[in-house]
Amino acid sequence: MTCSFSFEEMEIQKTVRKFVTNEILPNRGEIEKTGCLPAVTLNKFLGLELLKIYFPEKYGGSKGSFTGLVIAAKELGYGSFVPAMMLTQNALVGWVLLNYGSDSVKKDYLPSLISLKTSGGFAFTESQTGSDPKQLQTVARKVDGGWLLNGSKRFITFSKIGKYIIIFAKTGDQVSAFLVNSADPEYEPGKREVFFHMPFLDNGDIYLKNCFVPDDHVLGQVGQGFEILLKAEAMGKIVFCAEYIGLAERAVDLALKYAKEKEHRGVPIAVKFQLIQGKLGIMAVRLAAMNALLFATSAKVDLGEKISIDSARLKILVAEDVKQITATAMEIHGAYGLSTEFDISSLYQHAISAQVVMGVSDIQRVIVARQLLGQGSCRS
Repeated sequence: MTCSFSFEEMEIQKTVRKFVTNEILPNRGEIEKTGCLPAVTLNKFLGLELLKIYFPEKYGGSKGSFTGLVIAAKELGYGSFVPAMMLTQNALVGWVLLNYGSDSVKKDYLPSLISLKTSGGFAFTESQTGSDPKQLQTVARKVDGGWLLNGSKRFITFSKIGKYIIIFAKTGDQVSAFLVNSADPEYEPGKREVFFHMPFLDNGDIYLKNCFVPDDHVLGQVGQGFEILLKAEAMGKIVFCAEYIGLAERAVDLALKYAKEKEHRGVPIAVKFQLIQGKLGIMAVRLAAMNALLFATSAKVDLGEKISIDSARLKILVAEDVKQITATAMEIHGAYGLSTEFDISSLYQHAISAQVVMGVSDIQRVIVARQLLGQGSCRS
């Protein structure tokens, strides 16, 4: 697919692709085993200053395009989700602070977040709910100078290593968003989860016991939390989908390489068997469709247009197609696709999480369907 990227966006793609080729892919196995970048690689990664692309110069950014950030996330996803998650988690938290944080919050926290020197987290999910604000049990009580938060959160990425965590809590009958420093003694990381799809991921529970949050750490207005959640997730879906599309491109490249090298009676299976060619062909089509919708949606962000429905459409498409692409790539590898010595096995593990991360597919279908029902036609 040909995209009309600017010169700056093309340079971002070129730079990150070179970094992934030289620094990430040769060490991918160890990186995903430990969940960390080697010190030398980490320093080079931070030196790229990728998250600064989208943020204002006032906070240390370079005031580039959202599409540039999406390109960077996609290229990192091709290599490993370890650096990709570092970028996307902070992008999500940083976007909320930029758009809803007080002047002091933006000044104090954005520079370190967008430099990736500190990391952030986003905590809505609880044991009783993953998307329904009415089922939240974490509460915030107003006290002199701020709020006291009490409750627990579940399945929170970077809940232990993240320094700045956005907590969503009930304030009366509404939901509000609060910025919490995980160094506070009232913030306690709980049970760690070991997920099948990404065993290296820092994910787990959070316990809050009279955790004090000053008034200027309320994000947006009191009661605006669910609106913040929906708008942030609409942006976050685009960046997360970019990672998964990068992963899918790697799966296709691995399948293509294997099919050209694996021989049957002296002839590469890619040449000898039309069934293999058919699999490669449909994977290429799925990639083209995902890329087209990804960059059409990111362009809308840069134009200042609404993207809530577009990001839901993108999430549905990517969740299905990434799963299909990696499964097909495994089939092409035959029994070797089940071996942990081949990267395609871990790519499949990662891919199946696309149906759940940043909103389950069923909820995205409802979002799109309601918009369609409201219009009364598929022709906008």
